Parts: sequence; C-alpha cells; structure tokens
Amino acid sequence: MLVACVLLWAVLVTVRHQWAGDFRLHLATIDGLRRDPLDPRDPMVGAGEGSPYYSPYTVFLAFAGWGVGARTVLEIAGLVNIALLLTGFWRLVGRRAGAFPAVLAVVFTLLLWGTEPRDWSGFLDLYSLSWTLTYPSTFATALMLLTWDVALSWLDRPGGWRRPALLAALCWVIVLTHPFTAINTVIGLVAFALCHFPRLRSALTWASLRWLLAAGAVAVAAVFVWPWSDITTLLGASGDFSEIHRPLIDDITRDWGLPGYLFALIGLPALFFAGRRPLGRELQALFAGALLVLAVGVLVLGNYGYGRVIPAVLLPLHLALAIRLGTATRRVPARVAYGVATFVVCLAGLDANAGGLLRAWDVSYDVLKDWNVHTKVQTPYDALARDIRPGTVVMTNVNWAGRVVNAHGAYTVRPSWPYPFVNEQERRDDVAAFFRKTASPAERSRIADRYDVSCVLAARSTAPMKKGALPGFDTRKMSGKQVLVCRRA
Repeated sequence: MLVACVLLWAVLVTVRHQWAGDFRLHLATIDGLRRDPLDPRDPMVGAGEGSPYYSPYTVFLAFAGWGVGARTVLEIAGLVNIALLLTGFWRLVGRRAGAFPAVLAVVFTLLLWGTEPRDWSGFLDLYSLSWTLTYPSTFATALMLLTWDVALSWLDRPGGWRRPALLAALCWVIVLTHPFTAINTVIGLVAFALCHFPRLRSALTWASLRWLLAAGAVAVAAVFVWPWSDITTLLGASGDFSEIHRPLIDDITRDWGLPGYLFALIGLPALFFAGRRPLGRELQALFAGALLVLAVGVLVLGNYGYGRVIPAVLLPLHLALAIRLGTATRRVPARVAYGVATFVVCLAGLDANAGGLLRAWDVSYDVLKDWNVHTKVQTPYDALARDIRPGTVVMTNVNWAGRVVNAHGAYTVRPSWPYPFVNEQERRDDVAAFFRKTASPAERSRIADRYDVSCVLAARSTAPMKKGALPGFDTRKMSGKQVLVCRRA
C-alpha cells in the first residue's frame, strides 16, 4: 500500500512537468552527450575538458533514451529512482526486520527532518524528493542502500565471487555518479565491517578475500579510466564546494536545530537501545561513524561540504526508530507511549513537508509559497531562451537566466552553478566588465569574441541595446523587462 502511494505521488509530481534547480543542468548534460557522445563539451560553459556531470547515470540516460526528449527521459528516470529507493529500503530493512519496519522506515525517512526541510540533493525528506527525484543523487542513494544490503549479506556469509563483484560494480557507479553519496556509502561499509570483524576474522578465507580485493582493484581502475570525466580533478576541487554547503551546517545550530533536523532526534532512544535488535549494532556504528566524519570535516578541516554526510547521520535514527516500533516487544506500554510521541512528531513532519505533497497537485504558486515551496519553476527568461540555438554561447549576468540557457542546450560565459573546474573568477570578472555601464563598445566586443558569444540575455536596463553599444549585435526579442541581443546572421 505504501509503495503504491509513494509511486502514485511520484507520478503525479512528474506529470506536472514543473522542475527547477539542478534539473536544468541535468537536461543540459544529457543534451551535451547527445551532441557529441565521444567528446562532449562541458554542459555549463562549453569547455572541452569533459565534466563530472557526465556520470554513468547521465551517459546511460542519454544513450538509452536516444530519440526521446531529454526531459522525458529524465522524468522517467525519476520514477525508476523512486522505485529503486523503495527497493533499497526493503532489501536493507525488510529482509532483516520485517515488512512493517521497512514501511515505517520509509515514512520516517520522508517526514522526520525539521520544520523547514531543505530541498537538497541527497536529502530524502518528502519536500526535497519532490524536486530531486530525477537527480543522480537520488539514484546513487538508492544504490547506496542496495550496496549496504549486499555488503551485510556477504559479511554474514563471506565467500564466492558474485557478491564482491556486485559490490565493486555498485561502488563504481556510485563514485562516478555522486561522490558525496560515495562518502556515505563508504562510511556505512566501514561501520558494518567493524561490527562483523570478530566473526569475520574467523570465517574469512584467503579465497574469499582474494575475490574481494580483485573486485575492488577492478572498480578503482574503472573509476580512473572513465572517459567522460577525471576523478582526480573532482577530488582536487572538492574544497571549492565548501561555502555553498554552509546552510546545511548552519541548520544544526539555528534555533536549536529545529528547522533542519530536530524531528529526527525522536529516534535517538531507539538507536541507543538498538544493540540486540536487527541491524542494531550496524546502525549504531553507522551513526557514530557518520557523526565523526561530519565533526572532523567541519570542525577540524573547516570544509562545509561534509554537510552532505548529514543524511547518513539521520538515516540510522530513522531506521532504528522504525525497527523499534515495528517489531514485537514485551514492554507494551513503553512501546505505545513511544509510538504516540512518534506519531505526533510525524504529523509535524507532514506539515513541514506539505509543500512536497502539494507539488503533486495543480495548485497556484501563491499557495505553494504558503507551504514553504519557494523555488520558481518558470522565469521571465524562458520565452527568450527558446530563440537561442543549442551549442552556442550566451552572455548573461543572472544565474537564473544562465540555468535556463543551459536547459535549452546552450552555454554561458559564467557558470550558473558553482563549478571550480574552470577559472570561474576570471569568467565572472569578464562578465562584470562586459555589463559595466562605462564599458566601451570595443571592450565589449573583445570579451564577446574571447568566448565566441552569440547572444546576450539580460535585463533591458543592463543589456547593450543602444546602437553601437555592441558592434555586430542587434536586438532579437524582448519579453517584459528582459531582452535577447544576438549577432547578426
């Protein structure tokens, strides 16, 4: 019943075709792969060095859905991602604790975050999933749960080559698809191995260890030879992603954590006493490991990017609570009291995630804003971007305009998402110089020629519309306060 409800909700969200945020970037990625499958240009700025966004997930979608629109392919993938996510919960929890705990695990994971849950990739609250169900992070998170299930099965009965090979393949896909989720996956694998180490040491044979090491070596080699991106470049640039993750860390202390994560703490007692229950020690070790990585990453290394470990901190709380309330116990009054308290918190969580529910229905934007849905789906630049040819470069000084441009298959001079794989500051400086009111026509032409700019998309108050302001360009189209200026044919 729950599976049917969640899938129906995902279908209703999908058929509205109302997407924003990184959805446009993933559209651009699929389009870029289709234009040049062997050597695709960067989906944001059109550089020729490939991109970490060309992951196994997007490569598969680009080729498997050839002949079908990128938007349709991505939306279908979102439904598959939700099905995989539910399968992951069943495999990890249902097989070890039973069907009812698995159902509760899904409910608690969707609802028990905070009063203002974030819409952030890799976060599994209902509000976030309503925007991110098509994202590579959702796919990778589903694979993470399946990886943990395979690892626990192998730890219970080490031996053979099939599970090590499957583990290696899953880890390979996760690392290349969403490295942040790969960190969480590794935290779980290490935590589970430590829990099983005493018995594993006596049961593990050289033959089974050899298969595991061989599969791991092949997976690592496959990561480094992936032709569409360079994992070493991604690892080297990881520190540059720090600042954009500051809100995730701020939510821990803001108003005592209530807006971001406080609802999940209802699961802390269940986790504390989970030792003898199914997955009990494993969840305790996962929680401790994830919390340690989060603390060291933020407090010692000073990198806010470790905020992406937060889902791995909260997930053990959700799962332990589900197993505690979903399995039989002799202490019936305590269980009932705990269940009532959890039900009340779930109602508060449902209210907080109501925006995610309303996304499934055709309601006005004003109504959505009242329920914490602030992301604009349509922008004033959409009507103008349709006149921009795919594969061309556009000059704009507005992030939203740049994201719309990318979604239509064109590139921008300045990245519209944080992107440390190009000289972002130099590009920002050039864009600022281009739109400076005192810039000369010659200076604008020099910057436009440097990046082979075909069009300028900006507000009419800042665009070079006056005659001679940008030689060789004419006003192509206007929409409200925005204008599109393009090179003469």
